[in-house]
Amino acid sequence: MTLITITPANLVFAIDENEDILSAAIRHNINLPHGCQNGECGSCKAKITCGEAYYKEIINSNFLSEKEIADGYYLLCKTYVKTDCTIKIPGFFNLSPIRTMPSKITNIDKFGTTAIVKLKLPAAQKFEFQAGQYIDVIYENQTRSYSIANSPNYNELELHIRYHPGGLFSQAIWNDLQIGSLIRFRGPLGNFTLRDSDNPILMVCTGTGIAPIKGLLEYMISTNNTRQIHLIWGDNIVEDFYLKDMIENWKTKLDLTVNFCTMEQEIDGYYHGMVTEFVAQNYTTLANHEVYACGNPKMIEDIFTFGSTNLQLTEDNFYSDSFTPSKQVFLS
Repeated sequence: MTLITITPANLVFAIDENEDILSAAIRHNINLPHGCQNGECGSCKAKITCGEAYYKEIINSNFLSEKEIADGYYLLCKTYVKTDCTIKIPGFFNLSPIRTMPSKITNIDKFGTTAIVKLKLPAAQKFEFQAGQYIDVIYENQTRSYSIANSPNYNELELHIRYHPGGLFSQAIWNDLQIGSLIRFRGPLGNFTLRDSDNPILMVCTGTGIAPIKGLLEYMISTNNTRQIHLIWGDNIVEDFYLKDMIENWKTKLDLTVNFCTMEQEIDGYYHGMVTEFVAQNYTTLANHEVYACGNPKMIEDIFTFGSTNLQLTEDNFYSDSFTPSKQVFLS
């Protein structure tokens, strides 16, 4: 049996021969820091202080400097081991326990190509999560990952689902499932959560990447958070911004500035271009900011690369949740 030890939390779990470290941890209900699970966000980076580890494929090196690689840092979602290993994750504590639970669809609202789906949780079961985390919906013996779009103050979960032709769960939401349908899910997962500080916040998202951002902002409202926030939301056309009325309400309760970026339309009041271009044109430094980026993996990579290279953005102040095309995960 091969074992992984997490220090200084002193957590130990077994790992299978053909299993990456992050997957093994999640299987044992240990919620290690992570985001996309695809090596595209860098959230699961950690130092292996003892043991022999390796990659089976080429990884995105933008999230690991040459010095970090030399010092033994790995992306745990892509890392396999040959021996027992010890991983150092300073400040890590195991977040809310991962559970598999039933839920019932209570509402489906469609806005263009996006559906807002609400799931009611069993009254007799407690599901704890933090704003910004996500769940794996289990459907037809496969899983699809969706961010939780509400704060933990309700006995329900809200998911924002963009329609994709041929998409397993999005097509089911559009064509098959209805109010009253039962859905199983597993979670909470991920560490895209609000950090406790007074630094100003830059939130950058694309598409339904607004979903976990919504959860974070609702949490900040519920806790009377007064931090300065700048939200930049990018999408293809104006009609894709399906939360505009809600955002206007947030602006009355938070120190919140919002800009919308459209890729395919030139309209007054909207920036025409990518969110990364907007950041480049409107910021001279991010040295004191916390940046929360969610959505397209390329956007997240570009924001981090440009911010760290040109705007003094530090890695410790960059948090991301990458939305990648669904992977088929078959459950035994």
